[in-house]
Amino acid sequence: MTAWLLELARPAEPSVPQPPAGVVVRPFRVGDGPAAHVLVQDAFDDWQERRQAYEEWATHTVERAVFAPAQSTLALADGQLVGAALALDVPGSGEGSIEQVAVRHDHRGRGIARLLLRHTFRGFHRAGRRCCTLWTHSDTGALDLYQRVGMTIRHSSTVFRKDLRA
Repeated sequence: MTAWLLELARPAEPSVPQPPAGVVVRPFRVGDGPAAHVLVQDAFDDWQERRQAYEEWATHTVERAVFAPAQSTLALADGQLVGAALALDVPGSGEGSIEQVAVRHDHRGRGIARLLLRHTFRGFHRAGRRCCTLWTHSDTGALDLYQRVGMTIRHSSTVFRKDLRA
């Protein structure tokens, strides 16, 4: 498995495309945690080893002291959550960080992830963060998406495994 730390460094404010028909974008609000949790767990089922309970997931995302709700972007269609980009603003780093990006399976291929990323980049830019980072790995299959929105690889690492059981 290969993991990448990606970055988007922008001195100018990033542009944001129009949402697909029927999709509304807004910042994360109090009370959005449970729906975001279900969305992320469902979207990550293809590659994650196990589903996390809400309490475990929330401790690492929406309940962290560095969680940035104003820069975290949600996409809704017909009032249902169909995408999320959950962001962190780590003090002293000078950078914004995207912790998780997820789009519901039946809404993929519509440009929603790209839209969410661009909104989050713009939110961080407006907050004075001219660089935004994101970790991903080869199991997600998302590297091309991140590179298409302008992110570049800052660092990569590869882990090789071999099963030694007879």
